[in-house]
Amino acid sequence: MIIITFCGHRYFLGNTELKERLINELVIRAKQTETLFCYSGGYGGFDRFAAHCVKEAQAKAANIRNCLVIPYLTVSFQERVKEYNGFFDEVIYPAFESVPPKYAIIRRNEWMVDRADLLIAYITHGWGGAALTYHYAKRKGIPTVNLAEVRKT
Repeated sequence: MIIITFCGHRYFLGNTELKERLINELVIRAKQTETLFCYSGGYGGFDRFAAHCVKEAQAKAANIRNCLVIPYLTVSFQERVKEYNGFFDEVIYPAFESVPPKYAIIRRNEWMVDRADLLIAYITHGWGGAALTYHYAKRKGIPTVNLAEVRKT
C-alpha cells in the first residue's frame, strides 16, 4: 500500500503538460504497490485538478483509489459529498470532534500528511494552508514533489 497526499493552492489552472506528468507519476507509483491510495481535501483548484488526474489514471491502473478526506461533518460538507458521489471511491472522516472548526482543515491536512508516503503539491508562494501543509510534510521527512518547481525546469 502506498498513500499519496495532494496539496496546492486554491487558485490553480492546470495544463496538459502537468496533467500528463501527474497521471504518469500515479501510474508508475501504482505499479509499485498492490493499492495506491490518493488523498485529497477537495478544496480549490489544485485539489480538483489532482482528483481528476487520479480519476484518469484509474483507467490505466485499476489499483488506484481516489479518496476525499473531509475535516468535519457539517450540512454543507454533506451536500458537497453528495456532489462528489460516484467521483471519489471513498470519503474518509478522521473524526475531529474535539478540534475547533477553525482548525479542523489544518488538522485534516496534517492527518493526511502523517499517513502519506509521498506528498505531491503545487506551491508557488510560502503562505496559506497549502504552503503550511507542504512545509509540515518537509519537517516530518515525507518525500515531496512540488509540481510548480518541476514545471519551471
